[in-house]
Amino acid sequence: MIEMTRASGQSRTSQDQRAVAGRLGYTHGPLTWSTLLVGVLLWLLAVTAHTALAIESGVVDSTGSPVEPPAVMELPAVSLAPPPSNTSSLWGSETATVDNFDFDGLPGRLADLELRPLWREGLQFERAERLLESSERYERIVAQVPEESFTYWRLARNYWRAGESLPADAVEERLSYFKRAERWAARGIAVDEECAPCMLWQFVSMGRQATTEGIWTAARYAKEMSKLVEHGIALEPDHQDDPGNSVLGNLYYSGAVFYRFVPDSWWVKLLIGVRGDLDHSLDLIRHAVEISEQRVDYRVELGTVLLCKGIRKKDASAVSEGIEVLEAARRLPPYLSTDHLDIEHAGTLIENPKLACGYSRDGFIDMDEVVQRAKVSSR
Repeated sequence: MIEMTRASGQSRTSQDQRAVAGRLGYTHGPLTWSTLLVGVLLWLLAVTAHTALAIESGVVDSTGSPVEPPAVMELPAVSLAPPPSNTSSLWGSETATVDNFDFDGLPGRLADLELRPLWREGLQFERAERLLESSERYERIVAQVPEESFTYWRLARNYWRAGESLPADAVEERLSYFKRAERWAARGIAVDEECAPCMLWQFVSMGRQATTEGIWTAARYAKEMSKLVEHGIALEPDHQDDPGNSVLGNLYYSGAVFYRFVPDSWWVKLLIGVRGDLDHSLDLIRHAVEISEQRVDYRVELGTVLLCKGIRKKDASAVSEGIEVLEAARRLPPYLSTDHLDIEHAGTLIENPKLACGYSRDGFIDMDEVVQRAKVSSR
């Protein structure tokens, strides 16, 4: 659903999902689509009714399981040597060390001087991309100060990024990190129900589980993902690591991808409780670009939404604007380490705008075919 990597999985569904301009194929034995639809719908209604109430109070994750404090992860042979002293900024464009970090501005007891060595090491490891070592420090901080959500969402981000860094065929390991990221974020919401960064990282972690496991897995996540991103945006969080990386900008971007990617169909809403909305997607991504004009990925998503809207609604002016936006995005200097991928995909979209509605960094999914096959099978 939300797509912040770029690889393919091992299963048939994952391979088809991630293939460039790939075709998704679903077969159902003697069981008819209508029977499956009714069964899945009843299951979703039962699970969603339970989960929606519990997740609002912050006591369960997206599966409806109670959210207990995640146990400290067994780290796979990582070195706990002293962290590097000079590291680059987490998000890429500016050089920074942890000396720039506002330790005194940490919330509550997190600012206590006795925690300063753990914070310093955790931040230095994080900025050096040694994410598991960073997480080990943060988990020790949570054990001492469990009441502040700040550390929870940083842990969620670390584990999400750890999953993103793995090769596509490491499906189970990737999923383990994404699930751990989701649970840390959910735990953060349990601690603070207005933790917008927690909502962002729970949203993207659920999304990556969906794209890793397969598109239909996303059904059980979609309604909660919609609630998370809308609530997070409504809170108007002001946290940012730097001008190009803000929580609010990332929430706008994530929501834009989500509402573009979900099919805009009444039966999809009946099945999963939410439907796509290209106008809303366009509004969200324009806000993201306004916040961080330097972000190549935001610009590529803006061009993608414009192309998708233009193709779907036969709006030539939207297609033309989308191509212009994508061409301009390709001329921007890199800001994130993944910008080369977005620039490459921008070229593909310029050459073939019809791929826009199914675009993700995982490849291109033919969403029209997915919807059409479901309709034909239900007859």
